[in-house]
Amino acid sequence: MKTIACIVAALTLSLSLTGCNTWNGVKQDTKQAGQAAGKGVEKAGEKIQEVAK
Repeated sequence: MKTIACIVAALTLSLSLTGCNTWNGVKQDTKQAGQAAGKGVEKAGEKIQEVAK
């Protein structure tokens, strides 16, 4: 099971890195993903506050 998880992680990493030609691209993609996640959490919090009223 541990071997399969390592293989999946390696494939995921290699596929994500092929989408970025440079390390700067990796950093930019990571930053954008973090911002998108933050916006999603913020919207969810707003909806929860609306429902709680």
